[in-house]
Amino acid sequence: MYMQQGQGPGQQLPHHPRQGMGTASQGDSSGHYISATMGGSNGHIVGMAGAMGPNELGMGAMGGVMPSAMMVNGNGMVGTMAQAHAMYSGAEVPSSISAAQAAAAAAQAAAQAASNPMMSSPSVMSGPMQLAPTQIVPSSQHHQQQMMVHQRSRASATPHHHARAAMAQQRQQGSYLGSSYDASHLVTGTPVSNYADFLSGRSTTPLGHLNGHGSTPVVIRPPSTRAKSVSVGSANGRRTPGAPGHHPNGSVGTPGGLHNHQQQAARIDGPRWTELDLGGMNLRALSSALFRYTFMTKLYINHNQLTYIPPAISSLRSLEELDASGNLLSSVPPELGLCCQLKELLLFDNQITDLPCELGTLFQLETLGLEGNPLQEDLKGLLQKNGTRALIECLRESDTDMAAPPEREWISLDKDVKTDNPEVLAVLSYNVLSSMYATSQKYSYCPSWALSWEYRRDAIMNELTNLEPDVLCLQEVEASQYDECFCSKLRDMGYEGVFWPKSRARTMSEEERKRVDGCATFYKVEMFELVTSHLLEFQQSALSRKDFRKSDDFFNRFMTKDNIAGFAVLRHRKLPGEPLLFVANAQVHWDPEFVDVKMVQTTMLTEELATLVRKHSPGIDSVSSAVSAGSSSESEAHRVQIQLQAQQKQFQKTAAVICADFNSKPESGLYEFLSRGRLDKEHSELARLEPYADYKRHGLRHPFGLKSAYASIGELPLTNYDSTFSGTIDYIWYTTGTLIPTGLLGELDADWVAQTVGFPNNHIPSDHIPIMAEFKWKPGGNASGITAPSARPSFQYTRK
Repeated sequence: MYMQQGQGPGQQLPHHPRQGMGTASQGDSSGHYISATMGGSNGHIVGMAGAMGPNELGMGAMGGVMPSAMMVNGNGMVGTMAQAHAMYSGAEVPSSISAAQAAAAAAQAAAQAASNPMMSSPSVMSGPMQLAPTQIVPSSQHHQQQMMVHQRSRASATPHHHARAAMAQQRQQGSYLGSSYDASHLVTGTPVSNYADFLSGRSTTPLGHLNGHGSTPVVIRPPSTRAKSVSVGSANGRRTPGAPGHHPNGSVGTPGGLHNHQQQAARIDGPRWTELDLGGMNLRALSSALFRYTFMTKLYINHNQLTYIPPAISSLRSLEELDASGNLLSSVPPELGLCCQLKELLLFDNQITDLPCELGTLFQLETLGLEGNPLQEDLKGLLQKNGTRALIECLRESDTDMAAPPEREWISLDKDVKTDNPEVLAVLSYNVLSSMYATSQKYSYCPSWALSWEYRRDAIMNELTNLEPDVLCLQEVEASQYDECFCSKLRDMGYEGVFWPKSRARTMSEEERKRVDGCATFYKVEMFELVTSHLLEFQQSALSRKDFRKSDDFFNRFMTKDNIAGFAVLRHRKLPGEPLLFVANAQVHWDPEFVDVKMVQTTMLTEELATLVRKHSPGIDSVSSAVSAGSSSESEAHRVQIQLQAQQKQFQKTAAVICADFNSKPESGLYEFLSRGRLDKEHSELARLEPYADYKRHGLRHPFGLKSAYASIGELPLTNYDSTFSGTIDYIWYTTGTLIPTGLLGELDADWVAQTVGFPNNHIPSDHIPIMAEFKWKPGGNASGITAPSARPSFQYTRK
C-alpha cells in the first residue's frame, strides 16, 4: 500500500487490495507533521506525501510486526520501511521509486522486521535523519515491560494523542450501541486564547498558535456521577470514572482538605474533570495555574519542550498517572515524591541522569519509565533487572537526609503562671504506635529502618525526656515494651507507672501476651502517690448490662472490639489537703463505620469514672449510678434529668483528666457529647444505637463539666497523619470546675508537614504526635499561692 504522489495531508489513504488493510493520515496545513495508524499482520508499509520538506520523516503507531515509519523524499514521493531503515543507517535514498519497487522493498522490509523486531524508532521527527538502528535485547521481564511501555510512549507524540485515542475508542463503543447511542454529551467547549487562559478559566479565541492549527476544545460532559477529561486545544476529549474515594475521616495528602482556590478551580467549567492532555504542544513551561487543579488524576505533558517540572507539582496529590516523556528534562523535582497516589510515572526520552531519594515515598508506583535517559548505570541496572518496586524501595531506604521539623512552640495561655509552682501540673497524651501495627505494608512510604522499634524507641524516649510532663498517658504500648523500655527508662527519670493490656490478652499464652498492646500511665513520684488503679474492659462491662443483651446485632458490632480504659487515682503530695487527681487513659475503637461503638465506649468510660469518683470522694452521694437507666415515660425521663443536674453540681469539685486516642474529629458527635455533657437521642450518630436500649431511650449523659485543653485555640490542625488520613483525633479533656489550662504544646510546623507524605518518618516515630497541656488548680481550697521561677519557657502563640 502506498500514497499517490501529490496526495495532501489529512486525506484518507486508499485501500490496498493485496494488503487487505487501510490507514488514515493526518497532518497540519503546512505539512510539518503527519502520522498514521495501521492494523493487520502485514502493516509494514506506510507512505505519506504533501507539502513536506526534503527527507522529512513521520512516524505512526502500527499493529504490525514492527514500529511504523513513514518517509518522504525531496520530490514528495512515497518511501517504504526499507527506505526508512536505509535513512536510519545514513544510506542514500533514491529520488523516486515505482510501485513495483515499493512492493519489492515491502517484502524485504517484512523479512527484516521479523528478524529485528526490537528496532527502536522516534515518533515524530522532521529534518534529515541522523539516528542509526540499535539492537536492544531485553535483559529481564521488567526490562521487556519497560521497552513495551517505551514504544507506547513514543507512539503518543502527536498533539493530544491520549485524548484522541480515548475519543476514538468512545466512538467505537458508540457504534456498537447503534441507535441507542446518545451523543448529546458531546458539547463544543468555549474556545480559549491560550494555555494559561484555559487554566485560569478565561476564554477568548481558539488555541491555534500553540500547535500550528486552529482547534476548539470539545469537552465531554458526562452525567454528574462521572468525571471528565479535557484536552486543551484539541478537538477531542474523554470521560473516565471519578477519582477513588478517600479515607472517610479525612483528606488525602495535605492536611485540612481542599483550600478555597482549589474549590474555585473545581467549579470551573461545570462538573469536575480529572484528566488533562497537554501532549505534543511544544510547550516550554507550565503555567502555575495548572497546579490549582488538585483533583486531577491523570496529566499528560509528554513530547513538549519542557526543561523542568515546577516544584508545585506536589500540589497534585491525587495524580495517578503522569507522562512527561519526550521533553528536555535533566532532573526530577524531589517534590514529586509527595504525589504518593502515583501508579504510573513516565519520563522516557529525556536527559535525566539521577533520581532524588524523595521518590522513595511513591509506594504505589507500578510503572516508572526511564528508557532513553542517560541514567546512572546502577539505577538503570536495578530498574531493568528488578523493576519499579525495587528501584523505589532502594531510593526510600537511601533517604537519610530528610530535614528535621522546627521545634514545636510552647503556647502560653497565662504568662503569669510559674511552672515550678506545685499547683501547676503538665499532662501528656501520646499514641506511640505498637510495633505490631508498624508494618511496611501499612506505612509503605517510610524506610524500614525508621519503622524498626529500636529506632522509634529512641526517638520516643527523646521526646518524653525533652517534654518531661508530670503525668503522661501512652496508648498502644506493648506489654514487653512496657517492661523492657518504658518502665526502666522512665523510672530513672523519677516516674512510676501502671499498665493495662487489651482484653484479648486474657485468652493468650504468656509469650503471646508480650505482644498485646494497651495503655500505660506514668506519674512523677515526687508530686503524686498512686492511691489505686482500675481497668475497664468494655466487653466485660457490656456483658453485665441486661439491656445490651437484648439484640444479637450488639454482639456482632460491640463484643468483637477489645478496647480498654485504664484509670489511676493519684494523691497530690505537695498541695494542702492532698487532693485527688483522677486520670483516665483510653483508646477508643478506630473504625468510622462503628460510630455507635465509639459512642458507647466513651459513655461507659465516663460512667466508670463517675463510679470511681464516688468511691474515693465521700462528699459525693450516689444519687444514681445509672444516669441513663429507667423506663421511657416522661416522668422517668424528667427524674433522670434532675439526677443528672444534681450529679453535675456535686462533681464540680472533682479534679480529673481524660487522655485518649478517641479516633473522632472535633466535628463528631463524640466530641459534642464530652463537651456538652449530653447527646440527644435524635442525634444522627445515635441512629445505630438500637441494640443499646437504655442509651437509645434517653440519649447519652455524663455528670462532668469537661472541656478539651486545646479548645481555646480551636484544636490542633492534626494529631494523626498518614498517606490516607490527616486530622485531630487525640485529646486531653479536663474538669473545668477545678483545673485551668495555662499552656499547650503547639502544632507541628505546617510548611514542614506539607513536605511529608505522612507519619511515621525519619523524624516522627509514630503516626500520632504527642499533645501536652499545662494546668493549674483553681484557687479556693487547693491553691497554695506559692510562686517560683518558671522552668518551662513561655512563648506568645501566633497561629501560622
